[in-house]
Amino acid sequence: RLHMILKPFMLRRVKKDVEHEMAPKIEVQVNCPLSVRQRKLYDALKNKINMKDLLTNTENLMNIVMQFRKVCNHPEIFERRSVDQPYSFIQ
Repeated sequence: RLHMILKPFMLRRVKKDVEHEMAPKIEVQVNCPLSVRQRKLYDALKNKINMKDLLTNTENLMNIVMQFRKVCNHPEIFERRSVDQPYSFIQ
């Protein structure tokens, strides 16, 4: 019932109606090197992989791919570091 009351006041746009108004998508790929910490985590993960296990177990392969993505994109999620304070507050 509420929908019937609000329907005249709602602006609904369907994708096919506005698709021609949108600018074309532009994809830009930016390559950047890994930081020292990311490189160490990446190499450690790469050395830990057993190729025989990867070829026999697809689920394991997907887990490894996710681990590599985490190392490259969010290393803090992969391995936490202790927080070092640059300043100390002395009372």
